[in-house]
Amino acid sequence: MVVGTIRAAEERYAPLILCFNEAITPTVPIALGMPLLVNAARFANVPVATILDHGTEFDSIVQAIYYGSSSVMFDGSILPYEENVRITQELRKITRAVGVSLEAELGSIGGTVLEYKETDSIESVFTDPDLAVDFVKRTEVDMLAISFGNVHGVYKGEPSLDLGRIQEIFSLVDVPLVMHGGSGLSDEDYPGIVASGISKINYYTAMARGAGREIRRIAAEQGEHLIYHTLIARGIDFFDEDTKRVLDLLGASGKADRAFPVFIGS
Repeated sequence: MVVGTIRAAEERYAPLILCFNEAITPTVPIALGMPLLVNAARFANVPVATILDHGTEFDSIVQAIYYGSSSVMFDGSILPYEENVRITQELRKITRAVGVSLEAELGSIGGTVLEYKETDSIESVFTDPDLAVDFVKRTEVDMLAISFGNVHGVYKGEPSLDLGRIQEIFSLVDVPLVMHGGSGLSDEDYPGIVASGISKINYYTAMARGAGREIRRIAAEQGEHLIYHTLIARGIDFFDEDTKRVLDLLGASGKADRAFPVFIGS
C-alpha cells in the first residue's frame, strides 16, 4: 500500500499523507511501521507527510514522534470535553517543542474501521461550532477532525452529511479541518465536502475492501499456482491505480509544491 500510494502521488503530482494506525495493524510494531512510512516519505518526489492516526495513548504518540513522524493525532473525542482539552494542551507543548504537527478530534465520529460490515457501534456526536472555536483557541492544534455525519468503516444506509456545519466551523476557526471516514461515499459527494472547508480526508476502508476483492480474484484465477510475490506486485498496482482515482476525485492531482526538492540517491 505504501509503495502503490506514493507511486500514484508522484504520477499525479499530488501531496499525500501516510497514516499509521495501531488498531488496524496491531501485529506491526510502531517501531517498525512508523520508520517505514517516514523513510518512504523521504524518498518520494512529492511532499509526503506521515501521521499516527487516532492515537489515544500518550506513549504511542511520543513513540511516533521519536520515530520521525511529521505529525501525530490525539483522539480524545470520547473523553469529557475538559479532559480532551487538557491532554491536547499537554501534547501541544511536546509537539511544538520538536516541530511536529498535532491533529485533535472534537465530536465523536461513528462507526469503526475494524468492522467489515455496516456498523454504528460508536455513536456519532456532531461537532459543536462554538466548542470548536473554544477548543482551537485553548489547545492551539494544527488540524481539527470534526464530526458532521461522517462514519468510520462502512456507512450504514444512505450517508447524511451536514455540509452547513463544516462551512460554519470553517468560517470560525483558522486551522485546517479533517474528515475521518472519508471513503465509501458516492463520487458526487466529494467536491461539496472539499468546497465546504475540509482540507484533509482520511480514505481507507473502501480502498482496502477493493484490494481484498482483487486478491480474491487473483487467488481464484491462479488457484494452486498462486505465489505470494504475485499478490505483492498486483497489490502495488491496485493501490497505484485506485489512489490516482481518489486523488483526481478529491482535486489533489497537480497540487504538489513545485518547489519541493527531489531526493536523488542510491
